[in-house]
Amino acid sequence: MSQDDFIPVEANARLRNELVERGFSRQPLRIDLEVACALETLAHAAWSLPRDKYYDGGDRRRSLNRLRAEIVEGGVKVRPIEDSTPYVQLKKYNTTLGGQAREYAPLPQEIAESMGVRKMIAYHLQYLPLSHIATRYLVNMHVIRFTATPRRPCDTSPPGLHKDGEKYIATHLLSRCGAQGGEVIITDNDKHEMDRFTMHEPGECYIFDDDRLWHMLTPVAVLEGNEFAYRDTLAFDILPEGWEPAK
Repeated sequence: MSQDDFIPVEANARLRNELVERGFSRQPLRIDLEVACALETLAHAAWSLPRDKYYDGGDRRRSLNRLRAEIVEGGVKVRPIEDSTPYVQLKKYNTTLGGQAREYAPLPQEIAESMGVRKMIAYHLQYLPLSHIATRYLVNMHVIRFTATPRRPCDTSPPGLHKDGEKYIATHLLSRCGAQGGEVIITDNDKHEMDRFTMHEPGECYIFDDDRLWHMLTPVAVLEGNEFAYRDTLAFDILPEGWEPAK
């Protein structure tokens, strides 16, 4: 990684403590001009995403880019990588698509490698409980669009409470319009509900430790009287170097 990859950032101690104590946090993202521009650009890009050909439970669209990062003194080094390896989840975690090698087109370099995107990644990595100098991560970056019509709501895959088989997942709302549903529900490993909420503000986010929690998103549907609705999100799967999900 070159010096140009360096993003200075201070760790958010409160957010780190919440992750340690509860396994998730809804602390707001720190927004500056570059982060705001990245959120707007990603929201615009969601309109041209290719359809998720592996998914039949509604009209969903998706992209995948991969980046690598390293914790260094005073910040994080973040760089994109060219990796066309298919995205695979274990059957244990995704009962509908698990074990299937899925290929998603990446966003253009100028979008996925923007300073605002790298700042968001650095911000999240710096406060993680596992982060110390020289810790390295692989980051899967997904932009996901759920769209719905009156006769065709859009659900997650798998539906209902589930785990994704990643270590940490940070999800940001990019845009939402004409929709009802799309409520996030988080439970502990005994499936006792800990929180439920609906994101409305662009940039609004939450992060959780997949080992310690179950989560779900209720189906996205149209508000009465509407003919179309959508909900667009940016998600980072955060995988420490050498980490693997429980088989």
